[in-house]
Amino acid sequence: MSNDLGIDRSGNGNNWTVNNIAFADQVVDSPTNNFATIDPLSSGAGAFSEGNLKYASSADTGVGTFGISSGKAYAEVTISSAANQYIGVCDISRGINPLRGGGWSDHGGIAYKFNGDQYKLAVGSNTSASASYGASYTNGDIIGIAIDVDNDTITFYKNGSSQGNTASGPSFLSSGGVYSIMIYGGSDMIFIVNFGQDSSFAGTKTAQGKQDSNDIGDFYYTPPTGYLALCTKNLPNVDVVPSEHFNTLLYTGDGASTHAVTGVGFQPDWVWLKHRTATYHHSVWDSVRGVHKQLYTSGTHAEADESTSVKSFDTDGFTLGDKGNVNNDSGAADNFVAWNWKAGTSVSGNSSGSGTTTSYTGSVNTDAGFSIIKYTGNATAGLQIPHHLGVVPDAIFIKSLTVQSWNCFFPNTSLGATKGLQLDNTGAEGTVSHLNNTMPSTSVVTLGTGAATNTSADGVGQQYIMYSFANKDGYSKVGSYTGNGNADGTFVYTGFRPAFTLIKKSSASGSWWEMVDNKRSPINVMSKTLYANQTDTEYNSTSYNRDFTSNGFKIRNTNAGDNTSGETYIYIAFAETPFKYSNAR
Repeated sequence: MSNDLGIDRSGNGNNWTVNNIAFADQVVDSPTNNFATIDPLSSGAGAFSEGNLKYASSADTGVGTFGISSGKAYAEVTISSAANQYIGVCDISRGINPLRGGGWSDHGGIAYKFNGDQYKLAVGSNTSASASYGASYTNGDIIGIAIDVDNDTITFYKNGSSQGNTASGPSFLSSGGVYSIMIYGGSDMIFIVNFGQDSSFAGTKTAQGKQDSNDIGDFYYTPPTGYLALCTKNLPNVDVVPSEHFNTLLYTGDGASTHAVTGVGFQPDWVWLKHRTATYHHSVWDSVRGVHKQLYTSGTHAEADESTSVKSFDTDGFTLGDKGNVNNDSGAADNFVAWNWKAGTSVSGNSSGSGTTTSYTGSVNTDAGFSIIKYTGNATAGLQIPHHLGVVPDAIFIKSLTVQSWNCFFPNTSLGATKGLQLDNTGAEGTVSHLNNTMPSTSVVTLGTGAATNTSADGVGQQYIMYSFANKDGYSKVGSYTGNGNADGTFVYTGFRPAFTLIKKSSASGSWWEMVDNKRSPINVMSKTLYANQTDTEYNSTSYNRDFTSNGFKIRNTNAGDNTSGETYIYIAFAETPFKYSNAR
C-alpha cells in the first residue's frame, strides 16, 4: 500500500482524483486474493462499516465469511467502547441463525473473555462454562486468534503475548465442522477485525505490515509459524471441477422419436428428469440398471422398462424418445429440467457380512464422492454392500426395484445410523433398522432386513439400487440446519457457490423435498422450486425465496418447507464454483 492511491502506473497519465478515501482505507485485497470479512448474512443486528471489518454490536454476534476445516489460521481483533467482550471461534457449518446472534449461540465454540476467562459453549446444547485462562484486556488491546484444527487447539494472544492454548477446551474442532472467527459484545460494543488485510485497524493503529508463513497479509503482529491468513490464496486447491461431475440442463421437448439433448459437458451416469410445466412424475435413470430402466422419486412404483423415454447416455448429454414425461410437445411451454451426475468407473463383486453371499454391480466416481450400486438382498441382517467411495458416505438413497418407498440416510447428521427419511413422501425422520443400527464404514453399508432395503422373495434375492454421496470440499456438502421462521433466515455455509440444493425437514412431517438450482433461477433472489416427492409443476413464488452466495445459501422466506422456527432440515448441495474461485451472484 502507498500514499499515491489513484496514480496510473502505465505512463498514460490517467490518474484518479482521490475523494473521501484515506490512506488507511486501502487494503491488500486484490482480484486474485480476497480476505475474509464479518458476514452480514450470518451475523446479528450490529452495524457494519469499513468494508465489513468494523462491527458495532447491539448485544449480538459477528461471524467471519471464511472458515477452515483443516490446517491453521490466524486473525486479529481490536476493541473499543463498552465492556463484556468475547473474542473466539465458532463452527459455521451447521447453519447460522442471525436472529439468535450468529454462529455463537447456535453452534458452540470457545472464546477469550474481557476479564481473562476462557468461555466455552457446547455444540448443540447452549450449555456454557467459564474458567480462568489469561490476562484481562480492554479498549485498544489487540487480541490474536490462532486456530489449529488438526490438533484441536486454539491459542489467544494479547498484544502479541500468548495466553496459552485451549487443548483442554471443548474439543469441538475435531467434530468435522468449519471454523471461523466469532466476536460478541454488549450493547454499543465496537470491534475491528483484521483477517490479514489491514494492520492499521481502519486507521486506529500504525500499520505494521507483518505477514503469515506464506508471505501473505498485513498483520500487526507476526502470526505464529505455520498459521495463515483467512484469504482465498490460502484456501486449499480444489481437486474437483464441479462442472465436470454435476450439471443442470434445461431443454424444451419436441415430441420427436429421437431427440438429442446436449450441453451437459460430460457423459452422465445418473440423470434425473422433470417436466416443469406439466404434472408428470420425476424420473431417474442410470447407467448401472440400464438406459431404458425408469424409476420415479415421486412415487413408490416399481422399475419400468421405457424404451421410448431415455434411449442413450451420450458424450455430452442423452438422447430421448417421444415419451411425454421427458419429451412432450404439446406447445412452447413444454420445458424440462435435467440434473446430471457423472460416475464412470465400473465395479462389481460380492457382498460380505451375514447370510448368503450376493452379487453387485456399479459405477463409481471417487473424485466426486458418488457411486451407483445395484445389489441383491439376502434377507439377513448384517449384509454388507460395498459403496466404493473410500470414505464414510454422507448420504445414501436406496430403492427396491419393486413397489417400495425410497429410503434415505444421512449418517453423519443427527439422524445417525438409526433414523431415515423417505424421498417419495413428506414424513418426518423415523427410527428404522435399515442400516442395522450400524454406521457405514469407509468401505461398506451394513443393512438390516426387510423389503425396504434387504429381502428375498421365494428364495430369489430382491434387486435394489443404492446411490451414495460423500462430501467433497468445494464440490458437495450434506448437512443440516435449524430454521428460524423469519424472512431473515438461516445462512448455511457450504464452502462453495451452490448450483443445486435438495432440502427436507427432518424433525417433523408435512415438508416436501425442495429442489432449487442455478439454471431455473439464475439470479438472486431465487424463487423457483420443484418437489422431488410430488408430480406438481414448478412453483415460482416469494414463499420459496433464497439466495445462492459465494460460500453457501441463505434462506429468505417463512415457508415451512425450509424455515420453520426450531425445526431441523437436512440438505444436500452441489457446487457451481468452489469458494476459492467464486464471486457473489
